[in-house]
Amino acid sequence: MSSTTTNQYEVTQLLDIAEDLFAYVGLTILLLGTIGNMINVISFARLESLKTLASSLFLLTSCIASQVVLVTGLLTRVIRGFSLIDPVYTSVVLCKVRWMIRTAAGAVSLTCVCLAAIDRYLSSCHNVHRHGLITIKRARWSIFISICFWSSIFSSYAVFYTAPTPLSCTIANPIFAYFTSYFNLFHYSILPLSVLSIFCMLTWHNLGQQPATYLRGGIRLYDQITRMLIAQSIDILITSFPNMIWQIYTVTSQSITKSSLRMAQENLINTICVLIGFSTHAITFYVYLLASSTFRKNVKDMLLRNRRIKPLSNANVIKVTITKTDQKVTLPIP
Repeated sequence: MSSTTTNQYEVTQLLDIAEDLFAYVGLTILLLGTIGNMINVISFARLESLKTLASSLFLLTSCIASQVVLVTGLLTRVIRGFSLIDPVYTSVVLCKVRWMIRTAAGAVSLTCVCLAAIDRYLSSCHNVHRHGLITIKRARWSIFISICFWSSIFSSYAVFYTAPTPLSCTIANPIFAYFTSYFNLFHYSILPLSVLSIFCMLTWHNLGQQPATYLRGGIRLYDQITRMLIAQSIDILITSFPNMIWQIYTVTSQSITKSSLRMAQENLINTICVLIGFSTHAITFYVYLLASSTFRKNVKDMLLRNRRIKPLSNANVIKVTITKTDQKVTLPIP
């Protein structure tokens, strides 16, 4: 009896810790992420280079989708952490809408980052014919298709997610629940992490092969958008990795019978991994600040001086012509 009482106490403690984490850490992530995403949206919307650079449009859409993830996915958990009442549990409609929109928005956000990585790779290639493969028009169509595709895919969540009891919002169909575990692991972890890893390494390799580009004064200049994107990709890799490992464990341990104490322990670990996963959509702005001096200057001018934002283009770059023994190479301006 004493052992049973002790286990029950530990279970209660672990569940309370998980709720507190969602309440306080989740609220911090939500507030910082909302502020950062709003500044990102305003900054990219005012960039003159947005009219000519497809990557900026992809990153703008990614920021908007990330904010949708935070509002639909994290806000209700924060409310539950403080009040112990989850609005999703009180309505079947909210249950369905929350999981459909939250999951689709997360997929759109990561898809747009992957498309931006592909665009930066093509722009960094020595073959100039690849530079114009992703135009603004094609970028808009890609974003539209991505939204339609993921919305149609995750409309199934609106069908299968339900609230059979007052304190649950789960997939009632066991076959669909089993399939969803594997699909989430693939579309939210394995696929985007693989694409970002491959194209960021290829882009970095291309940049290392290019001749030096110099500002007036001789300081080496790297394309600011590319630097921001590589930094964001590293951020996604780091913050998504714990959740991917946890998803693999969840998939492989579905058939194991677990005690209430083990389930409470796993719930706490899942809470930590989920919060780290939400930070993927919350710290992009701060990653951009660290990665790009031009972006920092633009934000400073916007917030403190209320000036028109300067484009994230190499406005002061002079074209350098390097003459070799058998050919003349004219360095293009990104």
